[in-house]
Amino acid sequence: METNRLKQFCTIVETGNMRKAANLLGISHSGLSKSMKVFENEIGFPLLLPSGRGIVISDLGMKLYERSPFFLNELNQLLGQKTTLEKKYTRIGSFEVFTTYFMGRVLKNYLRDVEVEIHELVPGRLEEALILNKVDVGITYEPVPRRGIEYVKVKSLAMGVFKLKDSFQDQTALTVPFVVPVSPLEGAPSGVRGRDGWPDEKFRRNVRYRVDLMITGLELVRQGLCAIFIPEFVAKLYNEGVPSKERIESLPLPKYMAAVKREVFIVKRESTVEDVVVQQIAKALRTLT
Repeated sequence: METNRLKQFCTIVETGNMRKAANLLGISHSGLSKSMKVFENEIGFPLLLPSGRGIVISDLGMKLYERSPFFLNELNQLLGQKTTLEKKYTRIGSFEVFTTYFMGRVLKNYLRDVEVEIHELVPGRLEEALILNKVDVGITYEPVPRRGIEYVKVKSLAMGVFKLKDSFQDQTALTVPFVVPVSPLEGAPSGVRGRDGWPDEKFRRNVRYRVDLMITGLELVRQGLCAIFIPEFVAKLYNEGVPSKERIESLPLPKYMAAVKREVFIVKRESTVEDVVVQQIAKALRTLT
């Protein structure tokens, strides 16, 4: 079996579109289509089924895709391709809670002499990127378990409601307008669906704005439009970089709502050795957050 065709098939699954996959792979749409027909003949069952003007992945095709990352990773190691210890740079994956304000300080104070590639990845996508060997190590506070992935707990983060200083003086956390993430969290064993971790099933908020990026949400807070639920360390780092009049302050949690803490984990493949980069990231998490 030609493993390059397996990689092409995985790209089609991940993009959900033959044309997009062909563009990413740098080949023609017709060339990719022919390659998939050859691949289907090799493995003996259909992978791509026509659906209107597009395609869907067959059930057997999805099973093949789910098992492919482990096979490709093992094959790469058997063929002697470079491991993370041999790379000249380290690929770090995380989402903006840790990349927006935290990562710059990590690189400056803990990994100054390390060449780094940073990938913005939400929980779930982070684990997939590790399995596919697209990143070497990750940081998360919402594990989405996958086979072959290991979580190393580093510390607990305190969460809080924050608003612009001196705004919403007569409102509570249940009446003040909120900005929240657009996309829900899928597959987390904790059962949390909101990406910011607020227990919406128990304490319903006055949601007025939904955004893709935390930095956009913080800008709405800076304009005095709403409050946001974020880790306390993010608010602290944010306040260090803005004038006094633009700083944010905490708003008490609703009555009877217990303090919310999120466990922070370093995420890596089980086969990856914990090197000095991982150790320095853990040290930075303990110190800066």
